[in-house]
Amino acid sequence: MQGFSMAVSSMQAGEKAVFTIPPELAGTKSRCPADIPANLPPNQALQFDVELISLITITDILDSEGILKKTIKRGVGNDKPCDLDEVLVNYNACLEDGMSVSMSEGVEFNLAEGFFCPAFARAVETMTEGEEVVLIVKPEYGFGERGRPSIGDEAAVPPDATLYVYLQLMSWKTVRHIGQNGTILKKTLRRGNLEGQHTENQAVVGVRLIGKLHDGAVFDQRGHQGDEPFEFVVDKEQVSDGLEEAVLTMWEGEVSLFTIPPQCLQDQHVVVPPGSSVTYEIELVSVVNDKHPWLMSQAESVEAAVEKEKEGDKLFGSSKYLRAYRRYYKARQIILSCFRRGDIDGEIKQMLISFAFKAVECATQLQLFEQAYHRYREVLDYDPGNLKAQEMSGQAFPEASLGIDTAAMHRGLEPFRPKEQHSIGWKMTAGAISSMRLKQGHKYHGGMISVPPIARPGTNVPTSRSPATQATRVVNTNWVTTNIENQNSGTTRKSLGSCFRSCLAPIVGPL
Repeated sequence: MQGFSMAVSSMQAGEKAVFTIPPELAGTKSRCPADIPANLPPNQALQFDVELISLITITDILDSEGILKKTIKRGVGNDKPCDLDEVLVNYNACLEDGMSVSMSEGVEFNLAEGFFCPAFARAVETMTEGEEVVLIVKPEYGFGERGRPSIGDEAAVPPDATLYVYLQLMSWKTVRHIGQNGTILKKTLRRGNLEGQHTENQAVVGVRLIGKLHDGAVFDQRGHQGDEPFEFVVDKEQVSDGLEEAVLTMWEGEVSLFTIPPQCLQDQHVVVPPGSSVTYEIELVSVVNDKHPWLMSQAESVEAAVEKEKEGDKLFGSSKYLRAYRRYYKARQIILSCFRRGDIDGEIKQMLISFAFKAVECATQLQLFEQAYHRYREVLDYDPGNLKAQEMSGQAFPEASLGIDTAAMHRGLEPFRPKEQHSIGWKMTAGAISSMRLKQGHKYHGGMISVPPIARPGTNVPTSRSPATQATRVVNTNWVTTNIENQNSGTTRKSLGSCFRSCLAPIVGPL
């Protein structure tokens, strides 16, 4: 009944309401559906006294009814796996007659590569850790018109078969490309303490690390002798660029595995065969960051900023442009954190202009022209008549800058990102909204859906070698409790007839 469906969809769990539905939306005018109770006079408005006890949400993941998802147990938090992440799942995939065609109590796969059928990766991207769902997978997101032959003990999937899947996301490992131009691959093995310290530029860190070659041979092992971790200062060239970039992405207590290319492995303490990529497993034991600029006096901040500028000059003279840029940027941020805009006098303005021009030189050498543009605009904020900044900020970005990763520019300095970086991030987020919505799906508003009984992995499950359990078509009438009332009869109440059940649209089947 269209009117009843519209009424219930306007409610929240626990709500009680009375709805009066006109004949054209109640079905009494056209006598449709055909099994509407015969004792209801034609052309009658109906009144419903409804209490919505619980709400079962069915998500149409792709907005095409190709993959429908019913959440039977909510997960923890709001984070969801994506892209290259490696996920660990339990699942049981069945046919319409209840026969299991594939099942596992724990299988790990990479989302980018997928597993079993295309629907798995699409569905897992919408799930949180610990979440349990039932999926209804149309053939185009299963095995299509060709089906799948039997594999070992697993039954064959017939052509054009709809699959019914119990799926639980147990955990996942975050996998990301990091470093300049994304050349380092990071896999998080154990998440760090988000209430602890995150590594900032020039922090003193204590780590335990193991470096291995492609064949598994250990070539570097530091911080494992005794109780003391291996300590170094980030961005001071005490370890290789690859290790610094790795640690700058970590939280205190985190353990991650990094695959580092040869160009990031220059380290006087270790010897690696030429051209070899290596893996490092790193545990970040401790982090001591620099004194925060907010805790400095203005005199202290000027002294600290000048020191950072000198460090940047030395690095620039050695053609270490990325490190130099970070020093100039940090010098700028120290000043801006301690001086309000109204307190910035001529001397402080000249310092900020100097930092900006030097940062421009670094960004230009790195071919990060968009960053150079923003530094020129910054100069104009303090000196609107600056001819060089006016000329350079009016130029178009060279195409060479478009594919360059800029995240490394401010690695370890995220708490003080420039304003334009935040706006760029927002623009990227806004541009990805449609893609995000596609991944999360929308609420399903179709008709009644039937699923066979689907057992959790590890229980007695009908397979190709055991009798299949007959599929059922049972409606969960506990989803809502309703009373129907003939509007003209006063107080006569009757239970909700079967003709109204299609409006409830629950996915059913014991779990």
